[in-house]
Amino acid sequence: MRAEDLIRATENTKIYLDMDGVLADFFAEYAVLAGLPRGTSYRQIPPAKQDPTLTKMVGTDFFGRLPKLGTADSLVRLVLGYVPYYNICSSPLRGDHANSEHWKREWIKQHLSPQPKDIIITGQKERYAVNPDGSPNILIDDRGTNIVAWRARGGIGIKYQADEDSLAIVQKGLAHAYGY
Repeated sequence: MRAEDLIRATENTKIYLDMDGVLADFFAEYAVLAGLPRGTSYRQIPPAKQDPTLTKMVGTDFFGRLPKLGTADSLVRLVLGYVPYYNICSSPLRGDHANSEHWKREWIKQHLSPQPKDIIITGQKERYAVNPDGSPNILIDDRGTNIVAWRARGGIGIKYQADEDSLAIVQKGLAHAYGY
């Protein structure tokens, strides 16, 4: 049995949703920006083009223009079946914190209803894994490294990438966290 299997949500548990890859279609637009034809997987971006493509995003409205993923509203409804509100915890683009935060907040304002209670843009998501009272929080994120760091700090992490995974993964993770 893994240590995170013993951690259960409480009445104080907050649920945080990542934005890119979970609610917004970052990967499709990243592939297009890298010069791949629309509909091509971001996994086909040659390694030599990955960092230069990320650099192209700096100082732009890239995050404000991302399409909303088709499962985003269903994911929010699913989460709201467990808690009265949800939160966003998203990472800024490296070296472009203020600009990417601005455009992420704009995207959230335009695309999400109901709006999240809190929006946290940070490169250190794991700082929010546990509340001051020690109760664990839940992060739903597409990056395995974020989930590992979140769990290491005592939180409950659910790895979910909307363009590759079924919402059933989130449903199962939430049911487990709440002891159903």
